[in-house]
Amino acid sequence: MASAGKRAEGLVFLTPQNMIVEEAVGTRLFDDPPKREPCDITVGDFDDCKFKVQVLPDTLSTITVHVSLGPIGARLNGELYGQEIMNTVYAGMAAEPEQGYDFAVSFDLDNPPNGNPEEVLAKVANLRRHLLGAPFTKAFNGLKDGTGSSLPLMTLDWRPGEAIWIKPADQRCTVVYAVNFPEETDKAIARVMLQQFAKESAKINGAPPCSYNEPDKPPMEVRDLPMDQYTHCCGFLTFVVFPAHISSEAKFDKSVALLSGFRNYLHYHIKASKTYLHMRMRKKVQTWLQVLNRAVHEQDTPQEKKTSSGKTFKRASAS
Repeated sequence: MASAGKRAEGLVFLTPQNMIVEEAVGTRLFDDPPKREPCDITVGDFDDCKFKVQVLPDTLSTITVHVSLGPIGARLNGELYGQEIMNTVYAGMAAEPEQGYDFAVSFDLDNPPNGNPEEVLAKVANLRRHLLGAPFTKAFNGLKDGTGSSLPLMTLDWRPGEAIWIKPADQRCTVVYAVNFPEETDKAIARVMLQQFAKESAKINGAPPCSYNEPDKPPMEVRDLPMDQYTHCCGFLTFVVFPAHISSEAKFDKSVALLSGFRNYLHYHIKASKTYLHMRMRKKVQTWLQVLNRAVHEQDTPQEKKTSSGKTFKRASAS
């Protein structure tokens, strides 16, 4: 399995935190002297998310971060356990969001919660990851406690023609992705990548079992659900998570982060693959141009030739 480990080291995993939010909050926590000035920063992120970092002029020591989670934000505020995350991970930090935003956290920069500014910064920078990962966290906690069968099947409609289904159980948790992209080239590359995921997972020791299904053959876990809107997707990818994959806190957090950000990871590598292909094509064209520039053009005028006796003549062109 050493070869599989070496292959994994070369992969690029997107960090779940928002770097701009992390910098805006971090400079106000750790700069010497601490930065205390008004700010109103709006930042976009993956999954149609939007952040707003706000420090009002009359309360320079209080910072508020609002987040909008796109079409799924309202459901996360209700049946998809987003409020549970706010009550546990962000206990004492929840605030009233502005209009157009779904959640908000706020805290005193001079007196951060629990007196741990590093922990607070990590929580705020990972606000999107914790909230979008709330259904995964709930399902994995049920798997860990052996009470997963009491939880319902969760459907996350991220985009038109795309969805994630989380089916908790006592001994396993099944996560099914319906993946789609608007461009035909992206679809073709995505289909190859999804098939490769299923093929390579068996070669990696300890990886969750992974399988690929064509769009017209949904997995058994979701086959009884309405599937008409997913018939033109790239296919279905299924991961099965077992208790061993979430046995420690680090494994638990990594599983939630990777599965909740899988679509972004896939999209990133599709764009990276297209960039690599374009670079190869440009390099090939440049090579051909160099060959053409070095080529010697044939002379149109007839050349003089000499016979063995020393006489000269011009060969007529064949036309």
